[in-house]
Amino acid sequence: MDWKKAIDDLKAQADSVVKKAEAHYEELKGKLDKDGDGIPDALEGAMAKAREAAAAAHAKVGDFRASLDRDGDGMPDALHKLSEQTHAAIEHARAKAAELAQAASEKLGGKPSTKA
Repeated sequence: MDWKKAIDDLKAQADSVVKKAEAHYEELKGKLDKDGDGIPDALEGAMAKAREAAAAAHAKVGDFRASLDRDGDGMPDALHKLSEQTHAAIEHARAKAAELAQAASEKLGGKPSTKA
């Protein structure tokens, strides 16, 4: 048996297999990346859809924020109204407390208080 010829034949067969595999790889790559930019087209499509979905979600969040703050002062309108109502209730309670303190002072025979 001629060992050199056998080794050369095996080497030729291995080279042939490698060339076929490379050709098959290039064929698959061409099918997956038709525009040839190095990124599979399916992945590019999925990323484009993800970007569109993110932009739509961002727009929805903006719309939601705008609906909560119609006057655009940076504070949700319901919270602003609640804050105003709380402030008014506190002022009313202070006035009532001063009024009651005045009445108690007068009943006890003290001088009328001028503090409010």
